[in-house]
Amino acid sequence: MNTFENSANKSTNNSHSDLTQTELAMLGDVRKFFQTDSCAEIIGSMNSLLEALLFCKDLENVTPEMRVDIANQLRTVTLLSKLNERNVRNIPQA
Repeated sequence: MNTFENSANKSTNNSHSDLTQTELAMLGDVRKFFQTDSCAEIIGSMNSLLEALLFCKDLENVTPEMRVDIANQLRTVTLLSKLNERNVRNIPQA
């Protein structure tokens, strides 16, 4: 999914001619970053980091039940993204 080029809100999209060389370089870096890992790997990494944060002792306003619920939702998102990647790989290209 390329949100930079496929956005329905064209008025907020910058054309490449409107961007400075620095901005173009940063945009290229962002695209390269997200191309190195699959969507499921990125989501899994983010979920691991968030779970580690959720279960640290410093969070006072998050109850244990909320932590478990959030962790379970994150695991579900990870599972769905992995299943989606497998389905995409198994669909024959036309």
